[in-house]
Amino acid sequence: MLLLSTSSLHGYGLHKIFSFAREAHYDGICLDLNPLDFDTENAPYVATLSKEFDIPVVSITAYERRITTKMVDKIIEMAKLLKSKTINFYPPHRLDKDGEWFSEYLPKVQQRHKDLDITVMNIEPKTFLFLIPEYKDATLPLIKKITGKTSLHVSHVDPESGTDLIKTFSLLGNSIHNVYLSDKTGNKEELLPGKGDMPLESLLIKLADGGYKGDFTLKVVSRELWAGDDAMVLKKLEEAKEYFLKHFAKK
Repeated sequence: MLLLSTSSLHGYGLHKIFSFAREAHYDGICLDLNPLDFDTENAPYVATLSKEFDIPVVSITAYERRITTKMVDKIIEMAKLLKSKTINFYPPHRLDKDGEWFSEYLPKVQQRHKDLDITVMNIEPKTFLFLIPEYKDATLPLIKKITGKTSLHVSHVDPESGTDLIKTFSLLGNSIHNVYLSDKTGNKEELLPGKGDMPLESLLIKLADGGYKGDFTLKVVSRELWAGDDAMVLKKLEEAKEYFLKHFAKK
């Protein structure tokens, strides 16, 4: 399935985003939770939009910072109400006080809710003072162990770190349940597929050849979709879908 992340059209209301997803014939929505966008936190309202546009909310992306066990439970409740099948989490940031939700609580939650795929996404290996990792427990082997399920975020891969996109894919392997689709060049991230230097074609072909059955989520910065110009937004969404379908041809 090809999903549209609500963060890709930041600045638009959810009603308009669902409308774009339907017009561009995307398979569903990835609800990207944003504490400054109250609509994303209003599950009954999102459920109403899903029904109105006949577009499923297939997955939820949790907040990037300040997650707690109570917040995990709240997101699980949202997923149940919206009938979402996947929840994607960031590893804990080093400056966040509570890290137990990740290493101790999340594995238990996955065991308790076997109908949900609870994934942990890869994070770009940034550091404080060139030494201390910005995110705790964020190495690829560690995120793979938390629930056994991961999300591959293309723009979070740093080729200069020694672990490029294809190596990241190989290390995460069958644990991947979602791919955040975007492109990257230098310090420019979350570009439209085909606009950067990442070997997306090779990745998509390898996923197709390997029988990948997970989701893809278009997650780009809103300027890439020409946000503000509705006709161009629709055109760019369609172009991104065409790129995806061209290279992810299931055997």
